[in-house]
Amino acid sequence: MSRCLKTFIFLAFCFVATFTLTLLSATTSSAETKMTTGDGVVAGKIPKLPVTENDPVLSNGQVYPFWGPVCQRYTYSVTYSDKNDRPPEYVKIIFNGIPTNMEKRVPTASNYKTGVQYVYKFVPNKIGANFYYFEASSGLGKARDSIIDSPDNGPVLFDSALDKNEVTVIDHQTGAKTGTFTTGKEWVDKVALSDNGKYLAVKTTTKVMLFDTTNMTNPLWTYAADVGGTGDVAGGVAISGDGATIVASIDTKVLLFDKSSNQPLWEARSAGNAYDIAISKNGQYLAVATAGEAEGPAGNMLQLWNKNSSKMLWQYHASGNFHSVSLSDNGDFITASTGCPDRRAYIFSKESNAPLVQSQMLTYDSPISRARISADGSVAVFCTDGGPSSSLVAAFDLNSNDPLWRFTESTQRASRALSLTPDGKYIAVANMLGDVYLLSQEKTTSPLASWHLNDTTAAIDVTSDGGLIAVGGTGKKVYLLDVKTSQKREVSFPEFVGTLDISANGNLIAVGTGAAPYFFEEYITPNRNKIVPCAAVIEPPEQNVNQNQSFNKTVDSTSKDKVEWPGMLFGLGFSLCFLALSLYLAIAIKWPRILQKKKLISAVLIVATAVFLGLTIAAMILNKQTTFNQNETGTKECGNNLCEETVGETKENCPRDCSGGD
Repeated sequence: MSRCLKTFIFLAFCFVATFTLTLLSATTSSAETKMTTGDGVVAGKIPKLPVTENDPVLSNGQVYPFWGPVCQRYTYSVTYSDKNDRPPEYVKIIFNGIPTNMEKRVPTASNYKTGVQYVYKFVPNKIGANFYYFEASSGLGKARDSIIDSPDNGPVLFDSALDKNEVTVIDHQTGAKTGTFTTGKEWVDKVALSDNGKYLAVKTTTKVMLFDTTNMTNPLWTYAADVGGTGDVAGGVAISGDGATIVASIDTKVLLFDKSSNQPLWEARSAGNAYDIAISKNGQYLAVATAGEAEGPAGNMLQLWNKNSSKMLWQYHASGNFHSVSLSDNGDFITASTGCPDRRAYIFSKESNAPLVQSQMLTYDSPISRARISADGSVAVFCTDGGPSSSLVAAFDLNSNDPLWRFTESTQRASRALSLTPDGKYIAVANMLGDVYLLSQEKTTSPLASWHLNDTTAAIDVTSDGGLIAVGGTGKKVYLLDVKTSQKREVSFPEFVGTLDISANGNLIAVGTGAAPYFFEEYITPNRNKIVPCAAVIEPPEQNVNQNQSFNKTVDSTSKDKVEWPGMLFGLGFSLCFLALSLYLAIAIKWPRILQKKKLISAVLIVATAVFLGLTIAAMILNKQTTFNQNETGTKECGNNLCEETVGETKENCPRDCSGGD
């Protein structure tokens, strides 16, 4: 083989490698699309703005702190930027329907190309929902943030300190508490009992615990994560029927445990923060429902694993967050539901991420909040966050994208409490205003039984025979509703009841307290609309912001371009030199007498090609390091309940701190 041919083959390999690396760099460093929220229950959609080439950009819209008491100061903020460095004609917050001008956080800030942050401060004096979004105009175009079809809701205001949380087991026959474990400030996000009630898996704000229900004094083991956070995107826990396998999601971690140890069998990373996690009764398959962005690879994924490997089987991306997931007993079928703007019911086979059932949009502007599937996978039911055109319950089978039936109240109220018996015969559902219904697949026009509780209810389960319903809510009680006798018993708790589970044998009820299901909802309380004097304003911990730093590193393309343009030019130089060298060598090999100075020209072209190749690789490494540093600093503090814009935290890379959910 001639030396020229060897050189040609080597350079061809370099060209292919560089081209591949360039594609990889372009893919991994592309700007993210901002994940907005706004699935709260609001009457009517907000008309969308027309899109023009002169539109400014609004990003990182938020309220800080995101939740807390009345009489505390809350700061709404958004970053305005314009590619042509045009100042805004106005930046407003539309707060509970009223437009109000916002002020610069730093009055002297004027770099509109990089971004200037605007703020509005508010001290609430009563419990209630506050809906908001931002709008700005450059004089030539307009932009909005914190809105999809309807505005964001925040802060979430509570009349409880939420610092006396607990996990409790109740005997369903007597209604007596048989054991309690105190978690304090740690919210209990999910509880799950094995079929015989012996084992109880618990997910709190930052921990996963396994209990033997005969001794609730101390857990069998505890796994403590270095991340966690409050909100409705809190993750969860699930347990196999025999109690041998436990799965949990914390932050973007998916963890598989054996009941014998707190050391995970394996750990994987989900596509985004998890709303929900589920495991098949046989313990073989697990699925995670994640929050994320409408486009792109980050979040809004339903993901499926086999317990034997941390390598994912498949994932499915939707334009809305996946709010809920449920598996049939053997894991053959998976059902899931999404929020805005998708708002659909799904059923999948474990064999493929192509939906067997994909419904039409089931609501006008609110999420499909819960999904449950029968043991054999033949029927699935869904409840919604209410609003126009919604039904409290919609049922589907595997044969149609259209519902088998719907159950609709006269007023389309939100529901986040749904349970289905394993045989699919009975459905228990409660809306957020305390109306509880027992429905049957055989009689869909009217409930078999109903109750009204003076409570905002978001935790529910029903025994396998449909004879007993357990309901919990913001009234700090669990209601035990006997279907045959209509008897109602009450069990009191120190905080909101956010999760409960009845063992498959019907003997025990596990209960956890916390507030995750009650975000974005006006809950029932005697203090509703009671005006508080607010003689003293509570000042929250100072938010760590710095106007001189870029607030939107993940969405502002100008800083990225400064790094990428040299690499692109070097890559172009390498490509041209390589092509010239290849053409020259081809001619020299074919007609050696035509080119008398082939060694000198070859040497010049080889040197130039090598130089441009080195510069291209160096630019890519620099670009990678810059992107890594931005992402790393943007996420290392994620989980401290502060949206730290100075280190790059945004709704995309830290939705737990910078967003309350979907």
